[in-house]
Amino acid sequence: MKKLIYISFLILFISSSADSQYWVEQTSGVTVQLTSVSPISPQNVWVCGYSGTVLRTTNGGTNWLNVSGGGIPNTVSLVSIWGIDAVTALTAGYVGTDTWVWRTSNAGANWVQVFSQPGGFINGIVMKKNQPLHGFIQGDPVGGRWSLWKTLNGGINWDSTGMYLPQAGAEAGWNNSIFIASQSLFTESDSLLWFGTNNTRVYHSTNFGTTWTAQSTAPEVNTYALGFLYYGEGNGLAGGTSLMKTSNYGMNWTSQTSVGTGNFSGFVLFPAPVDYGYSWYTRNTTSIYKGSGGANWAIEYTAPAGNYRHFTNVRNGTVCFGVRSNGGITRCNYFFSGITQTGSNTPEKFSLSQNYPNPFNPFTIIKFSVSGTSAVQTFLTVYDAVGREITKLVNQQLQPGTYEADWDASAYPSGVYYYKLESGDFKETKKMVLIK
Repeated sequence: MKKLIYISFLILFISSSADSQYWVEQTSGVTVQLTSVSPISPQNVWVCGYSGTVLRTTNGGTNWLNVSGGGIPNTVSLVSIWGIDAVTALTAGYVGTDTWVWRTSNAGANWVQVFSQPGGFINGIVMKKNQPLHGFIQGDPVGGRWSLWKTLNGGINWDSTGMYLPQAGAEAGWNNSIFIASQSLFTESDSLLWFGTNNTRVYHSTNFGTTWTAQSTAPEVNTYALGFLYYGEGNGLAGGTSLMKTSNYGMNWTSQTSVGTGNFSGFVLFPAPVDYGYSWYTRNTTSIYKGSGGANWAIEYTAPAGNYRHFTNVRNGTVCFGVRSNGGITRCNYFFSGITQTGSNTPEKFSLSQNYPNPFNPFTIIKFSVSGTSAVQTFLTVYDAVGREITKLVNQQLQPGTYEADWDASAYPSGVYYYKLESGDFKETKKMVLIK
């Protein structure tokens, strides 16, 4: 099934003639600096920040629950979080020169300290997709060696045996500058790791942290953020104050033209048949930037206030979240719609057909007709059962003709959805059912 879903993604990218994004500001209920976000699914997301702050949502951010305290002191600056599931999460933070990791197994009601290190600083936490209780934390060097630890029981215990990586000079790492990916195109092996440094290099492991290779990022000194395509394609982006790109798992990093200023703070990449598809990055500013093929960057969205500190996507699906320095949270529902014109003859009237197949899982096709004598602004929008807008499959000027639009609902739960066509003065809505 994973193979079929991935191939379907590629087919959609090949035929894609338009894409649409829907950026939504959410109410977090806090104003402290938020530093890390971990979206498990479009519905279940964990966030952490300064003053021991932890937030979680189970409805995609419509409501954020403050689950701070419960064992985490409010003097701690939390800098990284990883949600294992809707009730289990790990978060790392520091006070002064000491660092800790806490774990909850009851949705944040209580937090148990599972790791501590005097003189240390944990930068990031990652867990495997196919083995979600197997994980890895990476921290700044202590005693001349990088702090690298594994868990096989969901973060209850941590072990650094066999993971010796000596510190070079006075090098250190950066918050959330760590990434886990699969080396195989069709399986979730989760054997690849990268983490960034302040020493003109990225460290890379092909065996989940047992051995490491230094990859040069010269002339860029810092790697504040990095991201790769997950399924074994070797394409990645990294940034300090300038942007770098690789197409061979980081064996070679080359400088790229970017826009904006400030330190990079997050990347989201999605595939295409050749090279990258669409990609996004954030810097330590209020803007989110979009590009294609790892290039052609432009501002796509600007938040009302607060600089982005972390930006990433859900593990399976096309929804991403960004968190900011003022407590702000941005959600983006995006979909690369495979819009195909199936006929150029002018239809007698506007129409919207029933999607097929219906019920469906997870892909469906929606046919519609645009009438008239000239191009008309057309919207095809998907709503959930209570009328909340999920995504726009079409948002563009269309010439008269007949069309098909695809929807990939792999990131959404089973249930009733509605899709609405608005073209000129024509409006019509139909129901569809997703069954997983």
